[in-house]
Amino acid sequence: MQVYLISLQKDELRREALKNRFKNYDNFKIINGVDARDFNLNEYYKIALKSFMSYKRLLSPAEIGCALSHKKAYEEFLKSGDDFGLIFEDDVIGDDFGIKKADDYAKLIPKDAILILGGQDGLDGRFSAFGKRIKDELFLVSKHSFGSIYRAACYIVTKQSASALLKTQENAPCTADLWSYLLSKDNLKMYFADIFAHPTDLSTSNLEGERLDRTALYKIGFKEYLATLKFLLFSRLEAVFLGYERIFKK
Repeated sequence: MQVYLISLQKDELRREALKNRFKNYDNFKIINGVDARDFNLNEYYKIALKSFMSYKRLLSPAEIGCALSHKKAYEEFLKSGDDFGLIFEDDVIGDDFGIKKADDYAKLIPKDAILILGGQDGLDGRFSAFGKRIKDELFLVSKHSFGSIYRAACYIVTKQSASALLKTQENAPCTADLWSYLLSKDNLKMYFADIFAHPTDLSTSNLEGERLDRTALYKIGFKEYLATLKFLLFSRLEAVFLGYERIFKK
């Protein structure tokens, strides 16, 4: 299975760290990331306005760059003859054994799905994610828990799911890990296996930094309370009647 590594060309230290972690690094296909912080104001606002009109979300420069970078990865994968593509961001933590395990699990997912491979370290939302155990660490995630899974640091796409994600990003750049929207709009499934890790120190992450700044200004409204109540109700019903369980217990 081909690994598509998204990395800014200037991030040589991150690439070197990955080369030390993954002995198979030389076989990775490098996707030079897009740094939208280098866009001029006209370029940024043109894209940001298009995204806002489509999703009612004002994307930061880092989010736009991330979306465009993942779009490039989908395009590259869809040119290949492979059934699956493994997409990494350059801050992922893992090894070749993890890639082998991910490849084995990929064979168990349907064509209309993605497989998130971890990267939830330090996120409290992971404890709200429910799923049905398929095999060992592999879960089918409840659609009501899509919003509890964040980041796009490590995941597998199929031809069908990559095509759907690409079409969305071509319409207007969308936050690359807004899985609750990206998957639901095309009725895609989410599978999860906690194989790879993500740094908990986010001081060097521009994307996470911009998100923290925006979250500080965000106020929870009535719609968010209703969504929380709906999640609590359906997650409990699925646990009782469908055998779903918390994916993260500690």
